[in-house]
Amino acid sequence: MAINISNAKNRDAVVAAEGLAPKRDVRYVDKHGRPVTNRRLLKSDVTHDLPELLKKRKKLESVANALIKGDPEIDIEEFGMFLTDTSRVYVSKKGIVHLVEEFEVIKNPDGTVRERRPRKKEPQNMNSEIPLRWTGKFIKKEEAVNRFVFTNKKQLVHVNGLTFDFLFDMAKILDKKDSLLLIRGGENGSDPVVMNRGGKPYNAFLEGRVKGDSYCLILHLSNMELKKPAEIEKNEA
Repeated sequence: MAINISNAKNRDAVVAAEGLAPKRDVRYVDKHGRPVTNRRLLKSDVTHDLPELLKKRKKLESVANALIKGDPEIDIEEFGMFLTDTSRVYVSKKGIVHLVEEFEVIKNPDGTVRERRPRKKEPQNMNSEIPLRWTGKFIKKEEAVNRFVFTNKKQLVHVNGLTFDFLFDMAKILDKKDSLLLIRGGENGSDPVVMNRGGKPYNAFLEGRVKGDSYCLILHLSNMELKKPAEIEKNEA
């Protein structure tokens, strides 16, 4: 993924961002030492689930007796087949839904609905003509981990020698301050970061580390802030 980002000197550069996949110390192998991979299998389809069985036999007792005598819930021809290229679809009682209206539901802390509104699919702003902004707002790391829930992260990497110097300078500033930097998008630098069209808006915080001639820049993404609940007033006796 490419990112257009500006630094403290308002200079822009297009760099790359990649997901951080933790290295696994444990590998699963079979009895012959060959690596084991996960596969998705078809368990059943809608024509063999409980509602369909009830339509034919009316009562749960009849369904139970049928399950004892045979396997009416299993399609012998398709049960256990490997699933490869799959797509998510929405299904109603009438079948597959082709036109879906999405809504955002905002709830109060007690779980009640405060607002229900049509969902707006905002365009992505990570790789656009307007770069992500270096806002200059820093927050100490210790404070950040107690205020925000980080749900995703991306590592910024250089694509050539010029972008190496560009990112190395950013990492050096952040490492010296021992803080996270708030990154915003939009023309005025006031919009949250959207990774893809219709995706979730995130507050993005940039962390920098430097060791010798090496650097590490991590973009931490958060869409939830931790707030201390209001104290309960004690009733005076």
